[in-house]
Amino acid sequence: MSSASAFTRKHTAYWRNGFRLLRQQSRFKVIFILGFAVFFEVGLWLLFHEGFRFLDSFGGVASMVTGRLFSLFFLGMGMMLVMSSCVTAYATLFRSEEVPFLLVRPVPVSHIVLQKYYETMWLSSWAFFFVIIPFVGAYAWHERMSPFFALWTLCFAVPFLLICSGIGVVLNMVVVRCLPRVRTLKIAMALACVCLIAWCFTLTKGVIGTDEQQFSMSGLIPGMTLAANRLLPSTWLAEGILSLSRGQWGRGLMFLGVLVSTSMLAIMIVEWLGRASFYAAWQRSEVGSAREKRQTRGFETGDALLRWLPNDIRAMIMKDVRTFFRDPMQWSQALVFFGLLGIYFANLRNFNYHSFGPQWQNLITFLNVFSVSAVVCSLGSRFVYPQLSMEGQGFWILGLAPTSMKRILLCKFGLALAWALTISVALILLSSMMLGAAPMLRVVSVAVTACVAIAVASFSTGLGAIFIDLRQRNPAAIVGGFGGTLNLVFGLVFMLLTILPFAAALHLYHGEFVGPETLLPMMWGCGVWLVVLTAVSSTVVLSLGLKSLEGREY
Repeated sequence: MSSASAFTRKHTAYWRNGFRLLRQQSRFKVIFILGFAVFFEVGLWLLFHEGFRFLDSFGGVASMVTGRLFSLFFLGMGMMLVMSSCVTAYATLFRSEEVPFLLVRPVPVSHIVLQKYYETMWLSSWAFFFVIIPFVGAYAWHERMSPFFALWTLCFAVPFLLICSGIGVVLNMVVVRCLPRVRTLKIAMALACVCLIAWCFTLTKGVIGTDEQQFSMSGLIPGMTLAANRLLPSTWLAEGILSLSRGQWGRGLMFLGVLVSTSMLAIMIVEWLGRASFYAAWQRSEVGSAREKRQTRGFETGDALLRWLPNDIRAMIMKDVRTFFRDPMQWSQALVFFGLLGIYFANLRNFNYHSFGPQWQNLITFLNVFSVSAVVCSLGSRFVYPQLSMEGQGFWILGLAPTSMKRILLCKFGLALAWALTISVALILLSSMMLGAAPMLRVVSVAVTACVAIAVASFSTGLGAIFIDLRQRNPAAIVGGFGGTLNLVFGLVFMLLTILPFAAALHLYHGEFVGPETLLPMMWGCGVWLVVLTAVSSTVVLSLGLKSLEGREY
């Protein structure tokens, strides 16, 4: 049997078993996920459709701007795909339990790399299609196009995905294989990468154009010139789709051919690099992992800074910190999510949002609060909720240790609250500063964000204790259970119940529907609601979690 046939049978069995497990899931979980997905898709469709209607209000400018906006949209999606592929490729290539098994089988190394490359593309592409479907659907509905427009988009999207995923896989293999072992050189390379990213963002401020139209559009929308670069695959994708929609078949098929040929080149590069250097890179990653586990100088410094804490609390905190930083999948995901938000907030002035009226500043501020809160809620469900369950069969050690279940639970809660509160409040302060928001709006946004961080930390910790599963070693399976779904539901509902009252009150005030004499009682009422809801919900969930831990036998 060839390796291709073996991999095909393996993926077929994987999907068959996946559908069997899906039928065993609780109806509440399936209904909630499907309902949230439909709500999200409809919301994006309405947002994009309203955006195209807004462009029509400019008259003839709409036809001139639409093509560039398509390029800018797919440029952003391509950058997200490359970053997602970089994170996913490291897990599929160097941290997968399947790779050591395949390396001792009669399967060429290049075929293993190609299969992991396709797996990386699949894992990274679902979010791409989740966003592109409402975007393309809204454009087709607005322009009254035929259903074939969706087919054209799919034909162009597949080679685009192959190119972006190929970049992520190649970067992973090159970095793991060639990264120097000297710590000083690693720091220098990291600083160089940061400087390169900062320089790339400065390109979006410049205007590189010869005609007056390009000049005005570049000044209106940052990044327009970079998105219109003819050497970028995102430009080929956007131009090809728009050409076919206008009946320019020759031009559209030419761009499709360029994308397909480039994606085939990406596949060849991945296969050649996998055959030449993957095995050495994989060995280097395994040796590096063992060496990193022996290097404890940084953790000893952190332990010394926490000498003021009791010994049991300090030991549990350092254990969780070591576990987090020794798993690149955890800290890389957190870095990507919060890093993107930080870059966006730091560049708000480049979009001239600070020059908008108070009503728009209010809307943008609360949208930023919602985005930060959603990321905190997602990472709380992914990292905080499964912490107690990941203690596994060794949880009895904590039961015999000179501490109590209350201190263990509060330690988990305090550590989760520390990172959630610090990062989220810092991001919202940066956003408010860049927007030049009014003092009241700054205080409200910080207060809401802080309460969301407190609630997410308490929900994730408390529900993780209530639905603890010491037999499961896969964190994804723990998060995907009933307790994980319930935790996500609680977090999203709490966000809506706290953000919407403040946003509505300030929106009514800036829209001159209510006066200052009415706004003050409304804000006091919203503040009392925020404090009471946060205190009651957090206390109840943590109390139930503590009761569950103390009533178990280990």
